[in-house]
Amino acid sequence: MVQQDAAELKERMIQVAGRRIMVGGPKPVLKEGEEHVKDTLSVCPECYRLLPALVYEKDGKIWIRKKCPEHGEVEDLYWGDAAMYRRAMRYEAPPTRVKYAYKQLENPCPFSCGICSIHTTQTALANVVVTNRCNFSCWYCLPGDEETLFKTGGEMGLKSFEDVSKNLAFDHRVETGGFAGDYAIPEDLYVLSFDRGRAEWARVAKIFRRKYEGRVLKVKTRTGREVRLTPEHMVFVNEDGEIKKKRAEELTEKDMLVLLWNFSSDGDFREINLLEEFQTLPEEDKEKVYVRGLENINVLVLRRRYGNVVYSWKTNGSMPLKHFYELYPPGEYRLGRDATRHEVSPRLEITPEMATLIGYFISDGNYTSKDIRITVGQKDVEEELVNILEKLGLPYSFLIHEGKAKQLVVGSKLIRLVFKHVFKIPEKSANKRLPRGFLNFPLESKVALLSGLFNGDGYVVKGTRHLSVGYASVSKGLIRDILFLLASFGIFARVHRVSKEKMKGAKHDLYKIYIAGKDLVKLVDLLKLRHGHVKRLGDIGERKEAKVVRYGDFYLDTVESVEEEYYAGYVYDLEVGNESHSFVASDGFLLSNCFFFAERSGYVYEPTLEQYRMMMKHLRKQYPYGSKAIQLTGGEPLVRDDLVDIIRITREEGFTHIQLNTHGVFFALEGGVELARRLREAGVNTVYLSFDGLDPRINVKNHWEIPYIFENFRKAGMTSVVLVPTVINGWNIHELGKIVRFAAANSDIVRGVNFQPVSLVGQMPRSERDKHRITIPEVIKLLEEQTDGEISREAWYPVPFTLVLTTFLEKLTKGKERWHMPIHPACGMATYVYLDRSKDGIHFVPITSFVDVEGLSEYLRQKTVEMERGRNRYMVMLELARRLNGFIDKEKQPKDLNLGKILTNIILRRSYGALSIFHYKFNYLGMMHFMDPYNYDVERVMHCGVHYVTPEPNVVPFCTFNVLPDLYRDNVQKEFSVSLEEWSKLKPGTVGDRSKYKRDVKKLASGEIYKKTYEGFLD
Repeated sequence: MVQQDAAELKERMIQVAGRRIMVGGPKPVLKEGEEHVKDTLSVCPECYRLLPALVYEKDGKIWIRKKCPEHGEVEDLYWGDAAMYRRAMRYEAPPTRVKYAYKQLENPCPFSCGICSIHTTQTALANVVVTNRCNFSCWYCLPGDEETLFKTGGEMGLKSFEDVSKNLAFDHRVETGGFAGDYAIPEDLYVLSFDRGRAEWARVAKIFRRKYEGRVLKVKTRTGREVRLTPEHMVFVNEDGEIKKKRAEELTEKDMLVLLWNFSSDGDFREINLLEEFQTLPEEDKEKVYVRGLENINVLVLRRRYGNVVYSWKTNGSMPLKHFYELYPPGEYRLGRDATRHEVSPRLEITPEMATLIGYFISDGNYTSKDIRITVGQKDVEEELVNILEKLGLPYSFLIHEGKAKQLVVGSKLIRLVFKHVFKIPEKSANKRLPRGFLNFPLESKVALLSGLFNGDGYVVKGTRHLSVGYASVSKGLIRDILFLLASFGIFARVHRVSKEKMKGAKHDLYKIYIAGKDLVKLVDLLKLRHGHVKRLGDIGERKEAKVVRYGDFYLDTVESVEEEYYAGYVYDLEVGNESHSFVASDGFLLSNCFFFAERSGYVYEPTLEQYRMMMKHLRKQYPYGSKAIQLTGGEPLVRDDLVDIIRITREEGFTHIQLNTHGVFFALEGGVELARRLREAGVNTVYLSFDGLDPRINVKNHWEIPYIFENFRKAGMTSVVLVPTVINGWNIHELGKIVRFAAANSDIVRGVNFQPVSLVGQMPRSERDKHRITIPEVIKLLEEQTDGEISREAWYPVPFTLVLTTFLEKLTKGKERWHMPIHPACGMATYVYLDRSKDGIHFVPITSFVDVEGLSEYLRQKTVEMERGRNRYMVMLELARRLNGFIDKEKQPKDLNLGKILTNIILRRSYGALSIFHYKFNYLGMMHFMDPYNYDVERVMHCGVHYVTPEPNVVPFCTFNVLPDLYRDNVQKEFSVSLEEWSKLKPGTVGDRSKYKRDVKKLASGEIYKKTYEGFLD
C-alpha cells in the first residue's frame, strides 16, 4: 500500500541538504503485453526528481518504470520472477505507523528521512559507520585534476580526468596482483599514444579510478614540463637507446623521459551552431536572448500556452530563446539580445578574424557583466582589431581613463556569451585557457589564434648570442594549451616558471614559453606578427636545432627534480587499445599503466566515543519497540584502536546483539587471535565477513587471508561468522553453490551466508545495468541449481513471514512489545538448512522439507486471535506444547535432530539459549537486496527496517542513506569529518601509504592452513 498517493503528487520544488529537487511528473502507462501490479513512487537516477512509478509484470518478471520530464523514461528489473514475487507479497505486513518517530514529515518520502512519522518499521538492525578509513591498497595513477589530450566525437581538447569521467559509469570491478578497483568503458574516447615513434590516436578501452590519499610526485624536466603521479606509476625512459618503463619513485635526475614533440590535428571545426550550443546557457540568459525572424508564428496556438505576450512576439518577429526551444520550429533565424539591434547568425564561422580576436582577448582581455574588453597599447594592434570587428559586424567603442591603457569595448552581449559559454574561455588571468576545440580549428584559424596570442602577450628576447620569441601568463593551463597548439605545428618550446615570491606584489607564479633556433624560424614564417615584434627580431638568419634528442614525434627530456606533494581525491588510469599501452598526459609526458594506494574518501569520518554513546542513546529512544541489534561497519571498523571501547559502550546502552562488518584481514595478522578474543569478550556476537567467492580472481579482497582468519577464530572462540557475498551477474554467480558448501564445511564457526544482489549505483546505461543486474529470485534459482535441487526455491520466505511468530509471542507475554520486522517482502528472503553429513559429503536439508511452516504459521495466527479475544494464554501454551510436534514430519526429520524440543524451548520458554542451539544446528541462508536509483520504490523505503544512526543525531533508512548519498551519507559524514591533512597530523601513519596492508600472496598461498582450508574448492 502506497502511503503517498502518486495521483496527488503536486508538482513543486523542495530543498534537501542544499540541493533543489523537483517533485511530480507524468504518470507512466502500461504498454502492450504488460500487466499492472501496483502504483508507487520512485526517483530519477540523475536529478532525484520524485516521480509516479509503475510496477508491472511482463515476460514472467516484475519491472518498474518512471518518466522524468528532463531526463526521460527509465525502466528496470524489479524482481526477476513474477510467480515468486506474488508468493512473497502474500506476507506483506499491514500498513502501520512507527511508535516512535524522530521527526515529522516535512518533505515527501524519501526526502524527510529521520525516521519520519509515516515510516512503518522501527529499527530492526542499526548500522553505525564507525570510520571511513580502510587499510586496503588499490591501484591506478594520475590525480583527477591532471589533464590528457582526449579526442571524442572527432573533437580534440585537453581535459582533466575528472571532467572526462563525469558522464561515464564506473560499474565494472577489476583486480590485478591482489589490488581491486572499478572502471568504465567509454564508447568514443581516444588519446595520443606511442606507435613506433609516431604519435597516433588510440582508443581508450577502459578508464580506471579510485579514491586516493597520500603523496604524489611532481616530476619536472629541464625543458620546464611537469606531471604529477603516484609513486608507483610507470613512465617511459630512454636507457642506452631503448625505451623502457620505470616507476616514478625510482626516477633520478639523470633519467631521460619521453615527451611529445609533434602530432597532427584535423582542422574541420569551421562552424558553430549557436542554437544548439546556447541550450546550455543559464536560464536567465535564455530569457534575454531572442530568436528573430519568426514573423510567421501561429499566435492562436501560442496564446493558449503563453498568454497575450505572443502578440508582441508576432509584431516584433522574435521570441525568447527559452520558449523557442520548447517549439523549435524549422526556419532561418537570427539571434539578438533584448533592447538591442545587434544580431548575429546562428551559424558562427571560425574564421581567421574570429580566431585572431580570440587570441587578443585571451592575452589582453577581460569580461564585464555586459561585454568583453581588450587592452590595446600599440597603434597597429588597435587598427587590426578595429578592422576585424568591422568585418565581423560587431559593435565597438573605446574606453580611455587617464593614466591607464586604452580599452577596446566589444559591445555585444552575444559575443560575450559565445566566448564564455560556447568557447568556454574562463574569467580571470590565472584561469585563462584557449577556446574549446582550438586544435580542430582550420589551419588558417589556428595560425591566426597564435598570431593574436603572441601579438597580445608575446615578446621578443634579443641578446648578442640569443634570440627567442616568448609568451608569458600566470595561467599554467593556458601555457599547456599553447604547448599543444605549437606541437600541432611541430614547433618545440621551452617553459620557465618564475615563482611569485620572486616578483613583488605577485599573487601567482608566472609561466614563460620561449621558442628559439629553427623552431623560431618556423614560428615567425607562420605568424603575422605586429610591427614591434618584427622590428625587434630583425634579420633572423640561420638558426640551430633545439638541443634535445628527437625520437620521431617525441623527444627526450632530462629529469630536473622530483618533489613530493600531498593529494586526496580520485586518481585515474587508462587502458589504451594499442601495442605500447601508453598515452600522452599533462605537458606531453608519455605514460604507462600503474598501481596506486588509495584512501576511500578525501576526508576522515570517525565519530568520537562521546558522539557514539550519544548516537546509541538516540537510537534507544525507540525501546521497547526498536531493535537491540547493532552492526558496526565502515570503511573497515578494525582500523580503530578503540573498537573494544565502542563495543563496551554498545553493551552499556542496552544493545544485546552486536555484529561486526569487516573484511577480516586484521584477524589473519600477528595478534589476530588476541584481537578476536578481546572483541568476543567485549560483546561481539557475530562477524559479518566479506566473501565474494572462492576464486582468488573474484574474491580479491580477502581470499588469501580467509584460511588464517578462520584458524584464529577457532583459537579465539569466535564461533558465529556470517559470510557476506555481493552477487553480481557475470562476475560471481557461478560461485554461489560453492560459497554455501564452503560455509557448511566450516560450520563450526560459520553460521550462515547472507547474499546481497548488487545495487547498481552511479550513472549507468540500460545495457550495462542489464549486464550486471540480478535480483533475489535469480539468486535463489541459481542456488537451487548449484545445490542439485537440495535448497529449492520453495524453501525461501520473505522477512515479514516472521510477524506471525513475534505477534504470537507478544500476546503470549501479556502484550509485552516484541521486536517485529514488518519489512517489505521484496527486500529480503531467508531460509534455514540442516547440514546432513554423510559419507559422500554434506547435504542440505531445508527446514521446510520436514516442517509444515505454513501450517504452523496459520495455527499461531489463530491462537493469537484467540488470545486477543480473551482466551487464557496458559491454555494456549499447553495446547501448543501438545500440537507442536504435529507440524514436524518425523520420517523426514534428520535422525539426530529433535526440532520439537528446540522449538518448544524457544516459543514457550523464550529461551535465548534454545535459540542459540537452533542456530548451531542449522545454517542460515539470507538474501537482502538493497535498492538503487533505477529500481527505487518509495514504498519499500517506508517499510525499511535496516537503518543508519548518524551523529546529527538521526536514524536513516538504508536505501536513502546509501542510494541518495549526497543528501544523507556523504552530507552528514562530511559535516562531521576531519580533513586528511589534519588527521595525518593528529594521528600520523593512520592514513596513506604507511597504513595500507601489503599482502604476500606467495607466502599466504603456500601455507598448510591455506591448502587445507581450500582443499576440494579450488581447481
